[in-house]
Amino acid sequence: MGATFPLRPLTSLLLILCFALPAAAGGITPEPVVVDGLTYATWSDYFQSDHFQSLGRRCGTQVTRAAEKLAGPGDCTASSTNPTAAYDPGNTYPLQVVVHILLNDSGSQGDISDAMVQSQIDILNEDFRALAGTPGAPGNDIAFQFALATTDPSGNPTNGITRSYNTNWFNDNGTYYNSLAWDPNSYINVYTNTAGGYLGYVPWIPQQGSVGSNADRVVIHYQSFGRNSPGAPYDQGRTLTHELGHYFGLLHTFDGGCGTVSGCYTTGDLICDTNREQTATFGCSDGNTCSSPDPIHNYMDYTDDTCMNNFTVEQNRRMRCSIENYRSGLLTLATSVANAMPVSGRPLLRAARPNPFNPTTELSFELPSAGRVRLSVVDVTGRLVRTLVNGPMSAGLHTATWDGVNEAGESVASGVYLYNLTSENGSETKRMVLMR
Repeated sequence: MGATFPLRPLTSLLLILCFALPAAAGGITPEPVVVDGLTYATWSDYFQSDHFQSLGRRCGTQVTRAAEKLAGPGDCTASSTNPTAAYDPGNTYPLQVVVHILLNDSGSQGDISDAMVQSQIDILNEDFRALAGTPGAPGNDIAFQFALATTDPSGNPTNGITRSYNTNWFNDNGTYYNSLAWDPNSYINVYTNTAGGYLGYVPWIPQQGSVGSNADRVVIHYQSFGRNSPGAPYDQGRTLTHELGHYFGLLHTFDGGCGTVSGCYTTGDLICDTNREQTATFGCSDGNTCSSPDPIHNYMDYTDDTCMNNFTVEQNRRMRCSIENYRSGLLTLATSVANAMPVSGRPLLRAARPNPFNPTTELSFELPSAGRVRLSVVDVTGRLVRTLVNGPMSAGLHTATWDGVNEAGESVASGVYLYNLTSENGSETKRMVLMR
């Protein structure tokens, strides 16, 4: 817990390092900060300085488009976007978040109240759902619904918040995530600390990094986390909104510069309905860097929190493509769908083959004893799509085929689906991806 680790070299990782940290918490006398031989009274003074903006260190994005992995269809790769309406929001995707609060050894720095954590979750839903009457209302609803986890990886009740006292980890040093991560395939792991000198970062966009590894995480400076945090003008929780945009595959609005109008899905930020932008915008001032107004209200720019209020329709399509094809493990079941391990203690269901699939996939399961069985396909909200098996079956291995058709005989849309087996031996659910 108290081991010392060297600070990771920023050039050795494909980092999306976004936003530098603001002022120290109230009641703590900050030490002078020395940057590039210049001394500032506080970090806040540095980040409000002309020197900080001239260095462009609010975000150190290093996306290498030549280095990518294709986990599914090529609709949202690291170098292109296919804005097909197949990824328009339909089913709401419930997403589990665990917030790991990292404090210094004495606990005098880094703490965040449970209420402040909940305020940040509320902000995410305001922004990603474009909720009426909130600052996120001008945006577009992506149908991602965030909530603090209620069950930990061992099945125990939780409030979705952990606290650790370790100055090394508080300073964003060491592989704290190896000790603290909850299965990153199932939970969004958010860590708060000093964020290595930035307001926040993620190590990679999912098209390029090791999705599901312990290091797959979102790191946010503790003073820019939650509503009315100490870090004005980054005090309205938009740092996490921005970083989750990266986590779900978005680039900055100014990535790649202006790009081209005709090639806007393969140049610039790979999105056509975000206005092109040559360089990042700080503050909240209008600009025109690519023969059109800069997208200063977009969550993926560098503007102040109070200026940000939207993701575009095509950004939402890219994020839904990314979660369905690169982060499908995050798509949890609605409470109406059982997801318990079987009574026998070993899995009954086998992985769908193939997965992803088009047009059919085989769903196999093994019964330790004879009995009545129900095998059904549901969407991620728990709504029944198709019942494949419903009746008595013998012990042993069985296989059913699903052809992407619902109970009415209609072909269903591309996306993530869940297959649930219920028997006298228990209930179990797995995920599969249908690609049209």
